[in-house]
Amino acid sequence: MIVITAQPNHKLHALQAGAKDFISKPFELAEVLARVRSMLEVRLLHKELHHHNEMLEQRVLERTADLQQSNLETIFTMTRAAEHKDEDTGAHVQRISYYSRELARMMGLDEGFVDKIFFASPMHDVGKIGIPDHILLKPGEFDAGEWEIMKSHAAMGAEILGNSRSPYLQMGAEIALNHHERWDGGGYPGGKKGEAIPLAARIMNICDVYDALRSKRPYKPAFDHAKAMDIITNGDARTTPGHFDPAIHAAFIQNHMVFRDIFDSYAA
Repeated sequence: MIVITAQPNHKLHALQAGAKDFISKPFELAEVLARVRSMLEVRLLHKELHHHNEMLEQRVLERTADLQQSNLETIFTMTRAAEHKDEDTGAHVQRISYYSRELARMMGLDEGFVDKIFFASPMHDVGKIGIPDHILLKPGEFDAGEWEIMKSHAAMGAEILGNSRSPYLQMGAEIALNHHERWDGGGYPGGKKGEAIPLAARIMNICDVYDALRSKRPYKPAFDHAKAMDIITNGDARTTPGHFDPAIHAAFIQNHMVFRDIFDSYAA
């Protein structure tokens, strides 16, 4: 901008209009050309820097996507390994993903948590890989010794998934260790109580119980949705409402038809 005078208010108006430099009259042509050349160089460097930053951002996005895909492939591989030992696991872990995701949303949790629990929750029983087949696949109830071995799958799963930098595996380890803990302190392996149990595990716990009630087990037939909800709401010889986080329990009951629809959509 060429200004007639170099008054401060003139320069202020010029800056507000987008000026980058000033030349006051009288001026020399050589100075004008030098100033213009300098501004062009600055502009070109600015555009080059902006382009470079855009390329870096794109590379970061691509690298992040690659890492996420690698994490998910690891998760799916471990889940398939668990399915290989227990043929009933496949549809169960698929339903658990959807139950947990929907319940987390009902609880108003952020999308980052929702995304992680969707992929982490299927790994809850990965520790069963280490349980001997004659116990894992036993058609009847366990004796006391067998039950202690079976319960070890929680700690074993946490050990398999632990010490990972992946947020999915970190939450998976947390769920694996704690998904059999109960709000009233009567669960295993640590007898944790209330909010000492991680939130992801408290969400996954009620989803796991519902799916177990809807599925056939060596000790029980498959129950329909109404029967399963009656047990979760009022309790029976094995399950009581006190096992669950009250807020999660209330959200599950209030939205119970969502879980019925997921079970029906992903039935074995």
